Amino acid sequence: MEVTRLMASLHDFNLFSTWTHFYLEMYVSLDHFIDIRKGLWRSLD
Repeated sequence: MEVTRLMASLHDFNLFSTWTHFYLEMYVSLDHFIDIRKGLWRSLD
């Protein structure tokens, strides 16, 4: 019983870390994209 509960909590943590990683990747990509756009707007001025 204890082992099953432990495995379930590890599974939840794994899902959480996967989603956190995915979110961070998306955030960094988006941030980079915004920086590029800002740079493009500045170069047009």
